Amino acid sequence: MYNYEWDRLKTWLDQYGAIEAGIESAQDIVRLDLSGNGLKSIPENIGMLSKLISLNLSNNKLQELPDSLSKLSNLSNLDLRRNAFENFPAVIGKLSLKSLNLSSNKIADIATLQECSELRVLDLSNNLIKEINFSFPHANNLITLNLSYNFLREMGVFFFSLSYLQRLNLNANLIKEIPAQISKLSFLKEFEIIENHLETIAESLFELPLEKLSLSSNRLTQLHLDGLSSLESITLDENSFESLSLGAGFAPHLREFSCESCSLKEFLLPASKVLQTICYSDNDIEEIPSEIGQYLNLKELDIDENSIRELPDTLANLSYLETLYANKNPLSEEAKKVVMILDPEICDLNMKTGIVVEKAKEEDLSQMAQLLSVLFAIETDFKIDYNKQLAGITRLFAHESSDLLVARYEEKVIGMLTMQRLISSAEGDYVGQIEDLVVEEEYRKMGVGSRLINKMRNLAQEHGYKRIQLAADVDNKNALQFYNRRGFNKTHLNIYHYQIS
Repeated sequence: MYNYEWDRLKTWLDQYGAIEAGIESAQDIVRLDLSGNGLKSIPENIGMLSKLISLNLSNNKLQELPDSLSKLSNLSNLDLRRNAFENFPAVIGKLSLKSLNLSSNKIADIATLQECSELRVLDLSNNLIKEINFSFPHANNLITLNLSYNFLREMGVFFFSLSYLQRLNLNANLIKEIPAQISKLSFLKEFEIIENHLETIAESLFELPLEKLSLSSNRLTQLHLDGLSSLESITLDENSFESLSLGAGFAPHLREFSCESCSLKEFLLPASKVLQTICYSDNDIEEIPSEIGQYLNLKELDIDENSIRELPDTLANLSYLETLYANKNPLSEEAKKVVMILDPEICDLNMKTGIVVEKAKEEDLSQMAQLLSVLFAIETDFKIDYNKQLAGITRLFAHESSDLLVARYEEKVIGMLTMQRLISSAEGDYVGQIEDLVVEEEYRKMGVGSRLINKMRNLAQEHGYKRIQLAADVDNKNALQFYNRRGFNKTHLNIYHYQIS
């Protein structure tokens, strides 16, 4: 009977290319990837895989799991994202999982989690969770929790039972308050609560050992920042502050400070002497204090879209500054001279000497296909397949209605950008669809992406396009900020794919 059941299971796994040649028994399988196969069910005999450690069932159409899954006593990692679960699978409570991903389903009730005390990493983002009215076992091991894109209205007792939590993501919920009980998360290092309804924050938050704090796109109007002695990065973008102030002891080791679109009139100066990035774009600031020169490690300064006429001479002290974004300011001629003292090209276009942006050549295509693997490693909707990417970029190159740009350094393609012509019924004319913007990691923060975008804008104008548009991975925050700062506005549309073959 055993061999018969194994033969049946092996035949089923083979049809999805899930196991390699040479697998002789169920005990030989320790990792199994059945993602993206449109599966509606999993056979009961999967419980035979007693040595299985990792199971990937993502991107299918599953609504339930077989009870036999409870036999997989070694299963540590289970990926169920992007399926059709409406209920939290009860069998999960019988497993000793360390990592569970149930993101992008339709789950509202997660009470079964009470039985999952060994979990260390849990992703429940993009579900229908409105409340969590239970506590986790006191001896739980949860370190990373993602509950973004749900409908939570408060941080209740559940959160404060997570004694060892280090990373918490509550982005895109409906939370109005960070309560005083946040102090119970005494190991919390990273906290993201972007796109909520935050109005008040308990002072106990600033006593935590946070290294990264993201509070963007909320309803904060009053905030005094102090403490946070371990903080390295804070993002406050898109809050309409009536009052924002910094205590003398605030974040002495801060490296990144961002206040984009915060209705600020004053350029606040954090006390940290190791700051590397400051962003005050899209505010009402008229003056930069001369004390800016104290940030000797500063690499990026973004003051786009303010009312700044003059720049202090002390900017010339910033010998490590690589990029200065200063567009849409009424800079005087004297201010422009300060920029020239720093570097003639540092303002928005701090390019390493010798980098050229130009139209792609046929001999560039193989390097461009390799670059796409860098992009698709970030954008989870796509898979890396060099042959497919080469075929696609080659067809794109040959198509008369497309434009391909490359950034080249010493004959090596280190960046690329593509655009295709589409017909828009809304515009009644042609538009440009920008795709595949990627720059090799070692050449980032040098303005390469800005130059590619600017040149493609010029091409779009030459072609007479009514607009240019693009899609970006919702989890790629760096890319989203990059496009926002270059004039691209987020729409209310979601992108859907229907795979033909």
